[in-house]
Amino acid sequence: MSMKASKWWFVCLAVVLVFSLAACSGSKTGGSEQGTNTPETGSTPPAENQTSGEENEPAEDDQKQLTLEWLTYQYGPVDENAAVKKKLEEMFNVKFNIWYIDVTKREELLGAKLSAGEIPDLMTVYSSADLVKFLDQGIITGYTEEELNQYMPNYKKLVDKYDPNIWKYAKFGDQYIGIPSIADGGASLATAWRKDWLENVGIDKIPVTLEETEEALYKFRNEDPDKNGKKDTYGMSVSGMTNVYGAYGVYPEFWTVRDGKMVWSGILPETKQALAKLAQWKKDDIITPEWVVGENQGGYWAVSHDFVNGKIGYSTHGMNYHWNPDLTKETGGAPGDNVKLTLEVNPDAKIGYGQPPIGPDGKFGNITPDFVGTTYMAFGANADPEKKHRIMKIWDALYGDFDLWLAVKWGEEGVHWEHGPDGVSVIRTEAYSQNDAQAKDGLNITFVPFDQPDFRYQLTNPRSLEVRDELFVWEGAGYSDAKKTALPSESKYMSNLIALQKDTFTAIINGEKPLDEFDKFVEEWKKNGGEQLTAEANEWYAQIQ
Repeated sequence: MSMKASKWWFVCLAVVLVFSLAACSGSKTGGSEQGTNTPETGSTPPAENQTSGEENEPAEDDQKQLTLEWLTYQYGPVDENAAVKKKLEEMFNVKFNIWYIDVTKREELLGAKLSAGEIPDLMTVYSSADLVKFLDQGIITGYTEEELNQYMPNYKKLVDKYDPNIWKYAKFGDQYIGIPSIADGGASLATAWRKDWLENVGIDKIPVTLEETEEALYKFRNEDPDKNGKKDTYGMSVSGMTNVYGAYGVYPEFWTVRDGKMVWSGILPETKQALAKLAQWKKDDIITPEWVVGENQGGYWAVSHDFVNGKIGYSTHGMNYHWNPDLTKETGGAPGDNVKLTLEVNPDAKIGYGQPPIGPDGKFGNITPDFVGTTYMAFGANADPEKKHRIMKIWDALYGDFDLWLAVKWGEEGVHWEHGPDGVSVIRTEAYSQNDAQAKDGLNITFVPFDQPDFRYQLTNPRSLEVRDELFVWEGAGYSDAKKTALPSESKYMSNLIALQKDTFTAIINGEKPLDEFDKFVEEWKKNGGEQLTAEANEWYAQIQ
């Protein structure tokens, strides 16, 4: 696979993964930093604190100080003397050695460390397939049901509240091999438009159907929507393709259920239909020439620079909270990164929001997960029972004690955050509005990398939840992966099959291969491990019915 294609598909994968992470936004407000992670429709009331801070004092068996090698998704290095780090070290009688690995080079850098025998005691793992692979390679170790109940009762209670089956998907044999996350349930990726562009080309409403979307995108390319007298605008880039696939009823890197059987969406006839549409748009110059590289040109991954800089007028890039409107006056909620930056570049820009376009058979949607996260925390093989149990106690306290969670995620009131004008929301102070500044002080996702919805609701203005539902929740829309756990042969076959699919689809869209190449791809996919994975997926599916 080419370097450009690799970058494009890495960004697409990042979108899926981040649904499972805690706040990955550069937003300054608590109400919108994870503004879509609300179960149902934002109606769940705040939970009571599940433990008291007094219960976090070191127990008699915790008097031995332990050094913990700690690796989570990171925005930047953590200061050795960060107050939050020191607080947790004192509370739990530990010393943290916090690893920082650039997420864009994570596979390469972490792989080198693991090959050298350097293994963190706790590490983020981004898929169930990697969990099983790391277990087979002796990199990680598991924990038992008894350990879960004894050392993480609060976290177990939290997960059970949203979907108790989540624990099944983290189990391999008689042990759990990862700490599961809770994903956003029900909210789709944003479908963002340059509303002023629509108006400039004579369209007075946000497109609803794929046909209407197509009309608008062609006008964006051909009718000078920014009125600068140059033909320098395009309809969309790579992120908009997710909506096109969705209009035909698929997301091509998910498993789905058809006629009671698990199938890989990438080999379905509907995927071929979507590829035909995308190839036509690319041929007609509606899609940016550099779409394979992606919409982000560096820096914070969730920013669509193509949209921000006025190159395209349609995007689903990033998470939906990266497109939150400016609610500063209502709730204290700052605009999402893409909205904020677009208005900085062009203060007269108007951003509109629509649903994923409805396709020819009435289907529509994009990535809309359930509550089953795709990201896990895993214990490194070097973590003996004493270390594992200490980490589990820390984790349980962080997700069971609201005051501790607030201090560790948000920091000190008046220094790192302040209440918004509504008296409910919390807002990052200017000095800590950027992710790297938060990371330096050990805040945000350093120690609480997963969402804690019950606690987050206590800092969320109801109006923010209403806006989330109005803009990003569409009844009947969306696609989630029907496979919730790793398959036995996944580590053997899947990476090569994904590479085959990426290369084939890229070539078809770019016109380098004819559409009929899809049929050859399907046969090759099946012969090179796809049939085996399909059999395993259906065996797993039958077991959970």
